[in-house]
Amino acid sequence: MIPGLILNCRPAFYQERFHAAFGDLPWAILDCPITHPEPLSVATPPPAGFDTLIFTSQMGVATFAPDPQWLAKKVFAVGQGTAEAALAAGFTQVYQTGFDIADMRQCLSDETFTSALYPSADEVTADLELEFPGRIRRIVTYRMRPRPDLPPQVTTPALQGIAIIAPLFSRRGTEILTDILGKAGITADNARITAVGISANVFAASRGPWHRQAVADQPTLDSVVAKSAEEIESLGA
Repeated sequence: MIPGLILNCRPAFYQERFHAAFGDLPWAILDCPITHPEPLSVATPPPAGFDTLIFTSQMGVATFAPDPQWLAKKVFAVGQGTAEAALAAGFTQVYQTGFDIADMRQCLSDETFTSALYPSADEVTADLELEFPGRIRRIVTYRMRPRPDLPPQVTTPALQGIAIIAPLFSRRGTEILTDILGKAGITADNARITAVGISANVFAASRGPWHRQAVADQPTLDSVVAKSAEEIESLGA
């Protein structure tokens, strides 16, 4: 029997980064994206009316096709990956605001920007447009479509009792995974899934069918990897 698996639920867009981060751990990675991005056709407003851009995900950067004049605007980005994606896209003034939406909210409260454009998914953890009325305009550039069920490559080892680490990076992703695990009849009693959250917030709206649950010491990808390694060791790998 294989010792255990690391379940990569992230969209295929993030697969290379996930494998680079978790590839040195002793368990094999099982790729099973539970959502896929669907870019939407949306009219981007003229850049002249804005002094700032806000990105809360790498997908937000990837689905924003700006007029070249946008590239000189100040960009606030959540997390290292989003900040790196913005720089790679050609933005020249990129500031990482921290690791999560709470850090972004605090940064925006302290900043003196006049008008910000916020390209985002249709569903967001926090609608910054409502929190900063008159200063932020949100446009929906993509939606994340959840998959309806899990393939046998996931359900079979889970129901066979093979230990699985499931790194989780968002509340929405945790909700979707919880839902489709439930549809497959997978529970905390018949499976050995350890959920490792990038923060406690990812578990806020979902109990989940977790045999074990852990939270990274810091809200970073590296810390999720480190906590996953700790959990693998405690499980006897």
